[in-house]
Parts: sequence; C-alpha cells; structure tokens
Amino acid sequence: MSKPVIRTYKDSSDLIRMQKLTQAIWSLESNYHIGDLAWQRYRHAGREDEWITAIWEVEDKPVAWGWAKLPDSLMVQVDPDFGELAKDVIDWFDKITEINEQKVIVLETESHLISALKDSRFKIVEETPEVLAKVSLEDGPLSINLPDGFKARHLLGEGDVTKRVAIQKAAFPHSRVTEESYRNVMNAYPYDSSLDWVIESPDGEFAACCLIWFDEVNKVGLLEPVGADPKFWRMGLGSSVCKLALNALRDKGATTAVVVCTSPKTHAFYKSIGFEPFAETRSFHRVKF
Repeated sequence: MSKPVIRTYKDSSDLIRMQKLTQAIWSLESNYHIGDLAWQRYRHAGREDEWITAIWEVEDKPVAWGWAKLPDSLMVQVDPDFGELAKDVIDWFDKITEINEQKVIVLETESHLISALKDSRFKIVEETPEVLAKVSLEDGPLSINLPDGFKARHLLGEGDVTKRVAIQKAAFPHSRVTEESYRNVMNAYPYDSSLDWVIESPDGEFAACCLIWFDEVNKVGLLEPVGADPKFWRMGLGSSVCKLALNALRDKGATTAVVVCTSPKTHAFYKSIGFEPFAETRSFHRVKF
C-alpha cells in the first residue's frame, strides 16, 4: 500500500474530502456525521482565516484529517485502520498553532485517538461531556399535536431565509448566523430543504425549527440545529418540530437519527422524544512549556 500523503485544499473541496472519510467510517463509535462538518463550516461566514485543514490520503482515498480552529482547538478524525496517523495529525496541529494551551474533544469510543493524545502528553480534563443519543425510526411515524392556529412545514427556499435566520437568532441569542451564512448552509452537501422544518405561529412568525442532515449511505440523520423562540416555550413546539422532521427523515429511508446533547437539559428534552444515549465526549488539554 502507498505511503499516506498529506494534502491541503484551498476551497470547499477540502470539506467534501473530509466528509468522504466521515461517511466511510461512520458508526455509533465515531464522533462526527457528515452534517456536523457542513454545519460547523458554513453556519458562520468570514471565519476562513481561523481555520486550517489537512487531509491524509492513500491512493487518493482520505484516511485521516485535521481541522485546526485557531487559536487553540483541533477537530480530528482518523480511520481506525490507519490509527498510527493520529499522532501525525496531532504533530501537524502542534506545528501550526502558536498558543501554549491546546484542546481536542473526541468520543470515548475512539480509542485510537485517545491513545495518541495520551502519548502526546494531552490529559483528560473534568468538563461536562456532550452526550450523543440515538433513536430508531423503524417503529413508525411519531404523532404530533400542534396548538390551534400553528402550522408546520419544511423550508421552501430563498423566500424563507430571513425568517429562518430570525428563529435561529431567537433560539440562540449569541448565534452569528446571518442570511449570507445560512445561504451557504443551504448550498452545502448534504443539506435538504425538505428536512429543514419550522413551525409557524398564527401571525406567520417561525416559532421553532429543526434541521436534519441525512447520510443516505449509512441511513442516519443528524439533528443540528434545533431551537424555539423563548416566547413560545412550554407549548410543545420544540418536540413537535423535531418529530415532524424525523418523520420526513424516515420517509426518505433513514433507520436511525442521532443528536448531540450539550447539557443535561437538552439530554432530558431529547429523551422525552425517544432518544437514548450511546456515547459521551472526552476533553483533552495540553499545556506546552
């Protein structure tokens, strides 16, 4: 077999190559879904100078990648069959970052990455882990009851962008999503507007939203992001918009959906829909002297 070659890309083709690996090795033991990469890359415009990516390829097949989010964070994925490359990705990250403290988050099941991090003097830090949860879609559609006057639908295109960004900002006040960046999201693989669901209030506002990214190869969807305007909380809209999007995902042939729970509160919310945890993240830090 050929020796791995490290390549850097200056345009969106890097993300496509990274997603190719993510899709090829996806399982409930890997940290990323192809939708993760698209959402994280495109939800904020103008951050390209903060990002550096590198991809390790064997015979034009991606087998590892590193995504440095300057000044101090690394996202990494390595095919377990090429686990020895994890150390190479960490060394690459060390060379391009100038800050003394470095951070990496991996899934507890990614033993090949954890071993490489420990060998490179990274230590686990006590932080509240993110919980990954899953739900089977094979038991039939989920039932939904909307309050009187509320309607649900998926996005129809450009005409919905302004209100779609408005609900994103209402649900996440510190969000840097803009109309420009959301258009970038909509143009990214594997975005599908028929899986971008909203609930409209009686006066036409978007009150809740749920976007699902579908990996057709692995028949698994990722919920990212999900939110509701606080003035419509406690009406069941967040749960309903998720169920509507999940039903649409099921109709496309998906068998499983996954979600990342960033807090005990979100974990409880998704559990109420039927999601069950299957793995947690682990945070590693290294301080260089």
